[in-house]
Amino acid sequence: MVRNKKLLYAFFAILMAAIMLACGISTTKASMAGKWLDPDTEGTITTIAAQGDGFIVVSVMNPARGVNELTDTSWSNGVLSWTYCPEGMYCIVSKSVSVTDKILTAEWSWADGGNGGTTKFERQP
Repeated sequence: MVRNKKLLYAFFAILMAAIMLACGISTTKASMAGKWLDPDTEGTITTIAAQGDGFIVVSVMNPARGVNELTDTSWSNGVLSWTYCPEGMYCIVSKSVSVTDKILTAEWSWADGGNGGTTKFERQP
């Protein structure tokens, strides 16, 4: 009886793996590490690096405007948060929502409590 249960469990595990592959479901999570273009700006690139079990923002730069001051970056419960301050503007607070191989979605708001929105960053080579 125990042998039959083991065979049944093994069959079930193989069946589930085959279904996941057929449906395109991946058990690995896309990495946030890399360079991400904010398409809503004039070329702002956010660079993210792996650190320990999480990620940190290394820089936020726009070639047309220069380097933005990165004032905070943190990783908590699978969410990457960062704050940067473009020269002459209020600071912007961003928090990751999801990531795929090509898109990093983040919610953002002005640090002074103003409006915000959603940005879909595009992975850069």
